[in-house]
Amino acid sequence: MYRIKYPDIAAVFIGGCCGGAARYGIGIWLNDSKTLLGTTAVNLVGSFLLALITYGLAEYFDLPNWLILALGTGFVGAFTTFSTLVLNLVKHVGQQPVYALSIFLLNLIGGLLMALLGYLVAEWFGRRRQAW
Repeated sequence: MYRIKYPDIAAVFIGGCCGGAARYGIGIWLNDSKTLLGTTAVNLVGSFLLALITYGLAEYFDLPNWLILALGTGFVGAFTTFSTLVLNLVKHVGQQPVYALSIFLLNLIGGLLMALLGYLVAEWFGRRRQAW
């Protein structure tokens, strides 16, 4: 049974605050309410980062658990935004169905490819680290 550790909760909270603020800033910068570019950008970058954190930082570096939680669960969890993607798609599907479907597929397929890229970069870092 996992026992709740308050430093872990604080780490997720602080990481989430930073990730949410970063998400908000990118949405304003890319005018997300009209283009969905901000949502797509954060989802693609977040897919890469989560794979890199999970398979790179957590595996090959001796980092404390609270830091991995802050970066992965906290920052990336608040930074990426599937619910906003779906809400915006529902909003745009009636007016621009092809655009809405294209953005949806870009998020799904692009997210998968970015996660794969993050995994491959993590593996590369692991091999480089072992060679040192």
